[in-house]
Amino acid sequence: MMLALNALESGYGAKTVVSNVSFSLAPGQILAFLGHNGAGKTTTLKSIMGLLRPTAGEILFDGQNIGRLSVADRVALGVRLLPEGRGIFPDLTVAENVSVVAARNVGAGAMFDVPDIYKLFPVLAERRDTRAGSMSGGQQQMLALSLAILGTPRCLMLDEPSIGLAPNLVERMFEQVRDVCKSHAMTAVLVEQNVAAAMKIADRVIIMNSGRIVFDGDPDEARASNFWSYY
Repeated sequence: MMLALNALESGYGAKTVVSNVSFSLAPGQILAFLGHNGAGKTTTLKSIMGLLRPTAGEILFDGQNIGRLSVADRVALGVRLLPEGRGIFPDLTVAENVSVVAARNVGAGAMFDVPDIYKLFPVLAERRDTRAGSMSGGQQQMLALSLAILGTPRCLMLDEPSIGLAPNLVERMFEQVRDVCKSHAMTAVLVEQNVAAAMKIADRVIIMNSGRIVFDGDPDEARASNFWSYY
């Protein structure tokens, strides 16, 4: 398994937000991680990334317990998070954004180097000298996704990537995520309110409610179960 959570418990200070969260994902598997706002999805992602310290349970990455590793060490292993609100440097140009992240994450034999990013997202190549904050929401999200996959990502976590995007852009971006995951055996965890779009590319669906998993199955099982009742 690429990523496994065993009875994870985490939260903020004395407040526990998620309890007994357990699942495992194989290389190339895409998880649609769903639930209402405040259900604990982002808390789970932050715990995997090392931004929050779990109070109980294990986080295993490729068989290694990473619960005590720093964020930088997890990034080096290939764990990546695209946070809600886009993880870009708005005052830098596209090329400067790419260069800054590439200097940190791209080494010899990297899965995605700078030319690969511009090939995957041609619009970014066209706008290399454009200040990132002046681009459209869709272009900014493409840049954020490109920064997240620079180097050798092995587990990509995306937190609400479709916010503010037109439906056609959402579909195109999700197709790119699916293609990259399947062609490079990269695991993905997709937190998304656009349930229909997320389930189109997902191999598996987990639904959170009040900090606990209330459904775990494939997309067909989710549809057959009237999954809206879990929200």
